[in-house]
Amino acid sequence: MNKSDIHHIKFETVYNFRDIGGLKTKDGRWIKKGILFRSDDLSRLSPRDFVQLDQLNLQFICDLRTHNERKSKPDRLPQNYAKKIVHVPFHDPSQDYSRLQFMKLLIKDSKSLDFHKLIKDFYSNMATQRTGEIKEVFTQLSLSNNSPALIHCTGGKDRTGFIVALLQLLVGVEYESVIEHYLHSNDLIGPRMRRVERFVQLMSLFRVTPEQIKPLLIVEREYLDEVFHHLFTQYGTIENYLITACGVEKKTLSQLKKLILP
Repeated sequence: MNKSDIHHIKFETVYNFRDIGGLKTKDGRWIKKGILFRSDDLSRLSPRDFVQLDQLNLQFICDLRTHNERKSKPDRLPQNYAKKIVHVPFHDPSQDYSRLQFMKLLIKDSKSLDFHKLIKDFYSNMATQRTGEIKEVFTQLSLSNNSPALIHCTGGKDRTGFIVALLQLLVGVEYESVIEHYLHSNDLIGPRMRRVERFVQLMSLFRVTPEQIKPLLIVEREYLDEVFHHLFTQYGTIENYLITACGVEKKTLSQLKKLILP
């Protein structure tokens, strides 16, 4: 896969908005364009962005953020935007920090915080502890009246990246193409992540170093490699994982494949 296969859609205030379509599967088919999109949050949409978003004719938005994230930065959608919006929080409720709680954590544990380990554990927990949420997302995406659909979180890189990778592997996209698509977030969200870095440093009263913060700002191949090594070892295929561990019905996966493949 080359960069031309990654269909980035430019917005004024959204950096990581992409059409998931256009990737080739092992059997020579291509994921349809205009059916499923991914992005970071929509909290800063400009009037021009409203027009751009409306042109996509979205019928369904799946927001993977926590309650506190949505409260802090609610999606800014056009007035009377009568689309189906479902919130499926992909996070341990005990770690749904408010800004004040996060600030206290940063100050209290600044020297011992290991965000690299926390992110790796987060991916593992998504695969093993958020199976009900995964079922909900895949079930919603399989419904034809929910298409075209958008999946998003805050940065559009970790939670959204994991769900999109599951979907791509389910329909037969080569693993290396999945990884390349996933890593492309690093090329798109740089400007936003620089603001996040400054914000975290400020929240910690500059006790947390830029090197400590870095894992929060990027995606790394090892995050997906480790979690998918576990899933392939234990379940053999992503389809078997979705059915066995997540409880997604086989007919649901068949409907989803028919929806996004020609």
